[in-house]
Amino acid sequence: MDVADEILAAERPAFARAVRAIIGGDVAALRTELAATPDLSHARSGAPHRATLLHYVAANGIEDALQCPVPEADEIARVLIAAGAEVDAACDAYEGRCPTTLALVVSSDHPARAGVSARLVHVLCGAGAAVDGIDDDRLPLSTALLFGRVECVDALIACGARTDNLVFAAASGRLDWVHRWLDGDPSLAVAPCPTFPLEEDRGVIAEQALVFASLCGRLEIVRLLLDHGINIDATPPGSHWTATALHAAAGQGQRAVVELLVERGADQSIKDVRYQSTPLGWATYLGRDEVIAVLSELSM
Repeated sequence: MDVADEILAAERPAFARAVRAIIGGDVAALRTELAATPDLSHARSGAPHRATLLHYVAANGIEDALQCPVPEADEIARVLIAAGAEVDAACDAYEGRCPTTLALVVSSDHPARAGVSARLVHVLCGAGAAVDGIDDDRLPLSTALLFGRVECVDALIACGARTDNLVFAAASGRLDWVHRWLDGDPSLAVAPCPTFPLEEDRGVIAEQALVFASLCGRLEIVRLLLDHGINIDATPPGSHWTATALHAAAGQGQRAVVELLVERGADQSIKDVRYQSTPLGWATYLGRDEVIAVLSELSM
């Protein structure tokens, strides 16, 4: 018996078989289980996380042995939703937090590795998932940004996520909005976001915007922010982010942004707080070859 079997031995047999089908990408087997036991689409695990079957698609917040990259995850999600799965059901995946499948997907390594993160976002939102979070707290978009899931950021924005604060506007490429904010347009109030605290200091907010615009490859917004004198080497507080704009761009392979930041004098020797690594170290670890070449040449 493998580890997954040991975990699933405590579940009702039909639920365990359905989980096996989900993590194995077996769409036909899942359809069979759902047809034989219709209440499975609403059933919950007996484990402390109390996940529904739809949560297992996110491969996040459940036992490690049950988390797998599944290329068919978007089709599996469609099958579960068609069978009646509650798209915004929350589970107890993390202490004190009750994330939905959407909130779990946008921070999960496994759908990203399988190349299905963005497709899952579209499936879930298309089925009515709260794109701004079930508490309207911007949890999906802020989580996608903080975990560097640019493909999920783009998908959430395409699905209608609100971008009415400077960081989200910058990350989504809203050049005119950012320009108006920098010019002090009083009609652009900073919309609160409990999960992505924005400092009251406008300079700090702009530093956050620079980091996440760089992460998402928004070249013209990065240029605009630098033209307005935003600190190029800032590691802004309040965002749980531990690195500079150059780290962010290098880690995502945003070559044009990396070139601009270096041209404008970004310090390539700064090490981030969490990993104690330079931007070149980030690019090397993440295999961003074109960025590695740029940083290596410029550091010679």
